[in-house]
Amino acid sequence: MKKAFTMIELVFVIVILGILASLAVPKLAATKTDAEVTKIVVDMKNTFEKIAALSISDPELSAKLKAEPSNSSNNYYNIIMLIGDDPTLKDFKAIGRAYQNHPWASECFITTYQNESLKIEKSWKQSSGKWSQICNALYAHLTVNEWMTNGVNFSGNRLFKEEK
Repeated sequence: MKKAFTMIELVFVIVILGILASLAVPKLAATKTDAEVTKIVVDMKNTFEKIAALSISDPELSAKLKAEPSNSSNNYYNIIMLIGDDPTLKDFKAIGRAYQNHPWASECFITTYQNESLKIEKSWKQSSGKWSQICNALYAHLTVNEWMTNGVNFSGNRLFKEEK
């Protein structure tokens, strides 16, 4: 005669599987957000290096950036155009490219040029659902927090120093 599982054994197995699932699912969701944040931080670093290199190598661009007051919307859009790969600061389509290729630039931060460095602040607008979680994780990230506190200085910043 074959012995089958009793109903109570099946209930215990289902309860245990439910408990394991409730512990594992939030960890998996957090892992996805952490991976996205890491990818964005690397993209931010590469973007800041590009902007720094452009402003250092092109005195005309550096003069244009310095000409705008740090609290003006033109200052913000100049940086967004640089993020969108327009060192001439004349192609307004670069703003769309920046928002499309680097959505963190518009969803999470307001970046302006001030005293030969980038000043990074939290965006004043409320991000959408997906971006709200990512932005909050970015604000808590150590590197991003340092950039927000100290700015990204183009001369002598650790951005250009090799970690040992």
